[in-house]
Amino acid sequence: MDAAQERFKRLYDTHYRAIVGYFMRRVDHTGSAPDLAEDVFLIVWGKLDQVPNAEEELYWLYGVAKRVLANHRRKVTRRWRIASRIGSEDAGAQPVVDQVMRRVDAEGVREALGSLRERDQELIRLAYWEELPHAVIADLSGCSRATVDVRLHRAVRRLGKSIEHSGHFTGEALPPAVPEERPC
Repeated sequence: MDAAQERFKRLYDTHYRAIVGYFMRRVDHTGSAPDLAEDVFLIVWGKLDQVPNAEEELYWLYGVAKRVLANHRRKVTRRWRIASRIGSEDAGAQPVVDQVMRRVDAEGVREALGSLRERDQELIRLAYWEELPHAVIADLSGCSRATVDVRLHRAVRRLGKSIEHSGHFTGEALPPAVPEERPC
């Protein structure tokens, strides 16, 4: 096995589960997640020389995954439009709840998160599910870290209000949702 194959194998072995998890939390049909992850690694194989050092490689993979997801969503939207034009009964079917979220007793959180704008949902997913630093989220989002900080703060506030209004949270106050991220 040459050096490129060894590097690819290490990338795959180290990050495959994280990339599948990324897609499982974002696609309606979780059976698509492994296929989408394979698409990411197919791209990685072709651009192996562009993958950054070990500290930043996962963030780079998330950037590739974000573009793969955007392409997937465009394909799904096109299929839905075509199906609705021809009168398919499945065109309006409700999405399947992620298998990952089924294991968590968080119906209220899922409902509240689903009520937010897509941009807010993605910020919360990147910050809390993927546990990315705000600077990395800023790079992925194409904005400044300060903008991410403000948007994330507001998104979490909206999520908290949505949870409170749903009646799923019974405490007097919501627990702190955003961990403090102090600049170095």
